[in-house]
Amino acid sequence: MPIAPPQPPTAQLNWQPALSWLPTLSAADFDPGHVAGGAQVRPGVCNWPHTVYAPEVDAFIACLYDTQIVAGADWNTWLEEGGLQFHEDPEQLATANLEQCRMLLIAHVRNDRFVDGHLLSVLRDGHLVMVLQRIHELASENS
Repeated sequence: MPIAPPQPPTAQLNWQPALSWLPTLSAADFDPGHVAGGAQVRPGVCNWPHTVYAPEVDAFIACLYDTQIVAGADWNTWLEEGGLQFHEDPEQLATANLEQCRMLLIAHVRNDRFVDGHLLSVLRDGHLVMVLQRIHELASENS
């Protein structure tokens, strides 16, 4: 059964607001955030470790929602049915189309709601920047 594409259709999106974050997120000195907590507050009580994102990351995520780039989609099934290859293999990411790049963004942002720190990981390892760079290439080809 084919997976329904995210709504609204990818071809109708304005990618420029999201792409405007590329210089910030790819800067060598950019720190996307850190893990806080996990320390004992008093005997027998500790606070839960959690990710604290830089304000720029929070603004970038808000931008993805505001522009409807992150929208309803069955991202988990998409990953299971082959989408994971684009995260695991940079050569595959270089062949991804705009819809596949959008699904990657959706998957990373939504997965962070279930796996705290996932987005921090893909920001630190450069994968999220590579997705944005691929989107920039594709958007440039279509303009």
